[in-house]
Amino acid sequence: MEYKKYEYPSFNIYTVKTNRFKTCQMEIIFRDEVKKEELLLKTFLADIMTDCSNTYKTRKEVVKKLEELYQASFYGVTNKVGNMAMTSFVLSFLNPKYVNDNNYLDNVLELPFDMILNPFIKASEFDIKNFNIVKNRLYDEILSVNEDINRVTLKKAIESLDKNSPSSFNILGSLEELESLTPKSLANMYDTLINKNACDIFVVGDLDMDKVANIIFKYFKNPVIKNREYPLYVENKMLKKPKKIKEQMNFLETNLVNIYNIDGLTDKEKITTIHFYNYLLGSGGLNSKLYQLLREKNSLCYGIKSLYLKYDNLLVVQTSINKEDTNKALKLIKQAFKEVKDGKFSDDEINCAKENFIFSLNLALDNPAGILNNYVFHIYDNLPLIEERIKMIKKLTREEILKVANKIKPNLTYIIEGDNNGKN
Repeated sequence: MEYKKYEYPSFNIYTVKTNRFKTCQMEIIFRDEVKKEELLLKTFLADIMTDCSNTYKTRKEVVKKLEELYQASFYGVTNKVGNMAMTSFVLSFLNPKYVNDNNYLDNVLELPFDMILNPFIKASEFDIKNFNIVKNRLYDEILSVNEDINRVTLKKAIESLDKNSPSSFNILGSLEELESLTPKSLANMYDTLINKNACDIFVVGDLDMDKVANIIFKYFKNPVIKNREYPLYVENKMLKKPKKIKEQMNFLETNLVNIYNIDGLTDKEKITTIHFYNYLLGSGGLNSKLYQLLREKNSLCYGIKSLYLKYDNLLVVQTSINKEDTNKALKLIKQAFKEVKDGKFSDDEINCAKENFIFSLNLALDNPAGILNNYVFHIYDNLPLIEERIKMIKKLTREEILKVANKIKPNLTYIIEGDNNGKN
């Protein structure tokens, strides 16, 4: 793969030339420091800006245009990555060499910039019809979150750490926040996105990247000065004494979340070692300590998982249980952490983890999106490219895992007890 950077006054283009795929992918990323009051607006924008524009007034017209471009796809999404909000517009399209149209590359690359720079705004307001379509979609999505005990408990737990921490901010917001939005407030947010957010463009595929860069520069006129950096990592407070919160809600089961601070990881530990620790603890499926202790040996739950939230410096353990098993589950979770800390895992388990991680990284090399995503964080966080990470994984030792185990500090237990508790 051939990596290249093109610098323009208000944005950079990062390219990866590879002949492994018949399709190509471009991602246009607007980024800024996280602001709680902007997240739902940016989520709304990512949706409506790929649904319509002044050129294509409805989603139906957009779909028709994408079909004419040999089934290209175009969508938008807003993500919160630690301290940074990223609103991304993603275009996937067929390699031009398979198309009998000399203007295809120019036409397909023009579309996203027309959509982004030419939104369906009149009199400083987004078109009301399209606004309501997207609003209804978001309404249903927020409702679905509120009906999922796992998502509700995790959301409430992280919010309970520190309501002012970016880790607790939600890209979907609440139904009340959604109801307060207007076509005008959304148009104001569009102005902020275009005029105040930094922008980068990433392209992956078997393309003449010099030609691609020239086409992008022709169609993309971005007013933002590019040399702005945003800190990624959130430093969440560490408590002197872990706290426990319990509440009742109208769910069938009881759900508990344990949150742990991760104290002072080195760059290498963030890239590789913590993932091995987490694999042995709870993300490694049937053989993990948490699954073995809670499910296999004690039948307390169907499943249990641990999540490493890298840019929030947090580790999360979550499971659904019967209410009467809560204390036993908490003791077994504590035991699982102790067993990893005491080195009660075999070399075979470490080797199995290495095989799994290398397999996953090789899978990422098998599609343009995986390569692009790795390259994005190579630029924003100095994450080594996939080939280098595989080399690092192969060298990882037991001693390194044990060092990480001593950097995990308990912070919060959050329990939602179901009112009508049933058997798992």
